[in-house]
Amino acid sequence: MDPRTLQTESPSFDLRPILAEMWRERRRVAAVVLGAMVLTLGISLLLPRWYRATAVIMPPEESDLLSNMSMAQRALTKFPIFGILDEYYTPADLFKAVLLSRTVQEEVADKFDLQRLYHLKSREKTIKALKTHYGVKMQPDGTISVSVEDPSPQRAAAMANAFLAALDRYNVERRNSQARRTREFLERRVADTDSALKASEQALRVYQELHNTVAPTSAASADMQAAADLMARKIQLEVRLGVLRSYLREDNEQVLQARTELEQLKSRIGGLPALQSDLLRLMRDQKIQEQLYLLLTSELEQARIRETMDTPTVQLLDAAIPPEKSSKPKRGVMTGLAGVLSFAGCGVWAARRLGRPVSAA
Repeated sequence: MDPRTLQTESPSFDLRPILAEMWRERRRVAAVVLGAMVLTLGISLLLPRWYRATAVIMPPEESDLLSNMSMAQRALTKFPIFGILDEYYTPADLFKAVLLSRTVQEEVADKFDLQRLYHLKSREKTIKALKTHYGVKMQPDGTISVSVEDPSPQRAAAMANAFLAALDRYNVERRNSQARRTREFLERRVADTDSALKASEQALRVYQELHNTVAPTSAASADMQAAADLMARKIQLEVRLGVLRSYLREDNEQVLQARTELEQLKSRIGGLPALQSDLLRLMRDQKIQEQLYLLLTSELEQARIRETMDTPTVQLLDAAIPPEKSSKPKRGVMTGLAGVLSFAGCGVWAARRLGRPVSAA
């Protein structure tokens, strides 16, 4: 065999002499292992018990108004965790982000006076301690679970339910706040449109009286009505685009969709035949303002309804209840681990007695 091959080969590590030595000292080894396990078990019995309570909610519905909470992304900057979200995320991701936000955690910590219960001197340390006993997990089936650990099983359940109550309250406030901003914007536009409608009606009336004429009812009037509908739809889209731009970025999907529809309408309007009569133009302007007024008042009523909605946004599947068994300390795991480590320590002791290296070269 090549001597260079012999030089590169590593010597094998033989455990049989060590095991034989441990067998000869089996009583001592057994006493050490058993003593370590009994000592660990005794210490674990002295440690305070912690109980884990879990609440589960259904995933947010895509059809719900909260599914459009991505429109309020700028308003969520007070929650630091929103900074780690991707550009596209689901309503369930937003639910999780709110539950993990510092704002919600501080609310729960203050409600249950955790700084006193944890015997900590600052609110910052209290929040850090709470994070080690609190978790939010999105399950494969779409549900969201909230788990809280606490020495009191009743308080653990109450805290888990309190997190969900804070989530629902935030969602309702955000929905109503968004609807309020929309309502205020629409109220201004309705007032402006009402003034413009009255002005257009007055201008049409003055023209008819001055020229002693009446509005035509021919096919030209039908074409004018169709043109007025398109113009009213165009102005409505411009209003909607203005609302969206107040809390969305230009690259948002809804903004892009509204812009695309607006451009298509402008192309259709550009292809309409020009009106040859001043009377027809006045009639068209009056119809446009009339249609726009009807559309805006309808949108305004919907915004008022959304502003006063207090329906729950969180669908509770399983409310948290006080657990019967403690979640930690895990006495069996701790005792078993102590036995394994003490047995390994006896192996090291046996190897040193034999004068052998503990590990392979």
